Amino acid sequence: MPKISKEESLARRNEIIDACEALYRSESYHDITMTQVASKVSFGRANVYNYFQNKDEILLALLQREHELWAASLVRLEERGPLADADLAEGLAQSVDERVQMLKLLAMNLYDIEQNSRLESLVEFKHTYGAAIQALRSLIATSKPQWDEARMDCFVFSFMPLLHGVYPYVFHSKKQLAAMKEAGIAQPNLTICSMVREIALNLFQEG
Repeated sequence: MPKISKEESLARRNEIIDACEALYRSESYHDITMTQVASKVSFGRANVYNYFQNKDEILLALLQREHELWAASLVRLEERGPLADADLAEGLAQSVDERVQMLKLLAMNLYDIEQNSRLESLVEFKHTYGAAIQALRSLIATSKPQWDEARMDCFVFSFMPLLHGVYPYVFHSKKQLAAMKEAGIAQPNLTICSMVREIALNLFQEG
């Protein structure tokens, strides 16, 4: 790879992630290929492999970016100071609602993405994931200073698994909707905000 600046290298990396994200919005995980991604960037296909070994590493980088953005929104929410339960639940719900791609990746493809990525890429993501967890804990501690470590753990490890399950309850394919209709299953009008808000509020008020 010809010598380029650190800024240009980062711009190319982000361009690859953006290209893959655009495909992930319209294609299934299994249909996305490195050739497709390479066709959407402004530099040569071979250069894509200088940044990512496969599509899973690109999607892992996208998931990492989504967690960075989520953590930043949690920090901004914490800067508002202590919040009442309803306001804190609403703020959390809105922060999650902005991260639909994060929820989709967590719900549908996380295992394959992690399994097919190099260890060093996975470790880099886990550092960002850990920072997001810490931002969540810090946010809650600001409004719940009376909570001890056990109570905080109870909230965090009840709330985080929720993020892995929200997407499938809000977004359905035509085939899924047809199957539910045939099976006589009524689908409530759920949104990411409404689900996260209500569950977070319940978790705040437990105990």
